[in-house]
Amino acid sequence: MCFALLLPSCASYRVEGTTNVPTLDGQRLYLKVLHEDGIIDLDSCEVIHGAFQMGGELDSITLGELYLGGEGLMPIVVEKGKIKISIENSGLKVSGTPLNERLYTFINEKNILEQRLSDVQHKQMQQIMDGISADEAEKQAKQESDLLVDNMNQLIADFVTDNFDNPLAIQIFSMYCQSFPQPVINHTIQAIIDKAPDSFKEETFVKEYLRLAKGEDK
Repeated sequence: MCFALLLPSCASYRVEGTTNVPTLDGQRLYLKVLHEDGIIDLDSCEVIHGAFQMGGELDSITLGELYLGGEGLMPIVVEKGKIKISIENSGLKVSGTPLNERLYTFINEKNILEQRLSDVQHKQMQQIMDGISADEAEKQAKQESDLLVDNMNQLIADFVTDNFDNPLAIQIFSMYCQSFPQPVINHTIQAIIDKAPDSFKEETFVKEYLRLAKGEDK
């Protein structure tokens, strides 16, 4: 899958990164992007005294990922401007440019909901230990979990539909679809498709996923 947003003319990007992880010093980081031929190296650099830099020209906005060796560390929107990367023991963040700010706001909100889902399970066990019946604790946990899952699905649907004009929509949509063991069209996916422009629905991944979900022959 390759999705890029063409720019009017060549523009420059610059990556300025910092890290407080001592083991990264002397390591080489790679900025990889999706291409028709697969994943390719766009840029690379060495971490020196907790800092690293990359930069170059681009003729399209594309979604990439920062790698350490063969391990993907974090997604990055390669776009015009100064892209700031922070790699800390407490977390990873990309900021400084519009789409990266948008992406990491979404990731943060999603992480909060995922943590709250995890907390529901701990709360259920604590309630049972405190003397609440297992059935009642399970009922309450299910109600809370269902609400959080609904909030998560709404967050994803809103993010995708708000970003139909850039590469983030197809990336988040594909990640969501691939979280299911087999292709399905649930309420969230249907809501996205109902609002999607033809350009989105004509994307190779979207067309193939919908075909499989509907059980259609080629």
